[in-house]
Amino acid sequence: MRLLLALSLAIAIAALLYPSFLGSSFFNAGMDSAIYVSLFLASCWLVLFAVGLFKFKSRGLWLLIGFPFVAYWPLAFFVFASHGGSI
Repeated sequence: MRLLLALSLAIAIAALLYPSFLGSSFFNAGMDSAIYVSLFLASCWLVLFAVGLFKFKSRGLWLLIGFPFVAYWPLAFFVFASHGGSI
């Protein structure tokens, strides 16, 4: 369980910090890779969470600690896109 929790937090922190390493001007044409990497890491975390729930049942809910970190950028990209690119 500890390894799964550590891996979950590592993926979550990577998903949170990756777009901020790509530059200070955030929403420009060069951020396409940030969108794809963020979604890829979020899907990896989701698979890890499902495995944790399947294997550890209710004890696997501890993996939800990483959810806010994983969901931040995909949600931000979705909100930005739903407003037509202008916030």
